[in-house]
Amino acid sequence: MKELSILGRAIVLQPLSKKQLKGITIGDSLAYHFFDGEYRGIRLIFLKSKNGNPSPKVCAITANRVSDIMGCPVVFILESSPSYERQRLIDKDVFFVMGDKFANLPMLVANERIRKRKNKKRLTPTAQYILLYHLQVESLEGLSARDISKKLPYSYESITLGLTCLNDLGLCQKVSEGTKSKIIQFSSKGKELWDKAADYLIDPVEKRVYCDYLATESTFAKCNINALSHYTWLNPENSLMLMMSRKELQGLITEKVLHNMNEFDGNVMIEVWKYPVVALLGNDNEWVDKLSLAISLRDDDDPRVEGEIERLINELKWKD
Repeated sequence: MKELSILGRAIVLQPLSKKQLKGITIGDSLAYHFFDGEYRGIRLIFLKSKNGNPSPKVCAITANRVSDIMGCPVVFILESSPSYERQRLIDKDVFFVMGDKFANLPMLVANERIRKRKNKKRLTPTAQYILLYHLQVESLEGLSARDISKKLPYSYESITLGLTCLNDLGLCQKVSEGTKSKIIQFSSKGKELWDKAADYLIDPVEKRVYCDYLATESTFAKCNINALSHYTWLNPENSLMLMMSRKELQGLITEKVLHNMNEFDGNVMIEVWKYPVVALLGNDNEWVDKLSLAISLRDDDDPRVEGEIERLINELKWKD
């Protein structure tokens, strides 16, 4: 038995037996000591090299391989290293603990922040994506975080964090299935789950910018009033309304294809969203999804918009 401190919290590590390491390669079993630990309800596999610190590249490859077999995130227990070496590990998304001073555990740090926000509980973008996917694309009931990560545009670690957020807000539960993984069970179904989540939903729109003309062949999903007009009887606006990620907007700015970009008015309105269009992975989406659209327009005081959003939700075919 071994103890490790993460964010001031002592973690008890249990060595894994040969039976528990079924599926692990001989090379990995000879190169590392394997430990089982749990932090804030999240199971973790800790690896400590028998021969000094592996390279960041080896850590990244090993973490992916072991995580796939064990069904949970992998954390390396490393010896002290220079700052540039720590940065290389961080750049490769390697989780590690290095003595008492350094740790790269973004998922766990984020979990701490979620749990401490007692007066301002909200869904994270990933958690909201998971919820809306479950409600309007296909049911995620009974799936593990690993299964869900294969369907959504997020890493396994991000999905785990998103599910923890949903669990903390009482929207789903993580139920143990066997010894290695947990599956998800939602607390309600369809419209009832949507209504239960109402107070926790975040506006998917981070900001809006405008331009007179967009000189690019890249395609983006349409949003705002024009998307609502696509789904309902509302008349569309004359301007072009597009959604994109912050990275995509920055790319257009770098390419200098946004003519007269400003924050007030223009022939093209661009919404920068906090998460992608909620849809089946790989779909070429012409319009933003219905529920995210409804959330993005919920503060619009036009009674016509309010009425069409209400109809949009009432007529939605819930997928759970």
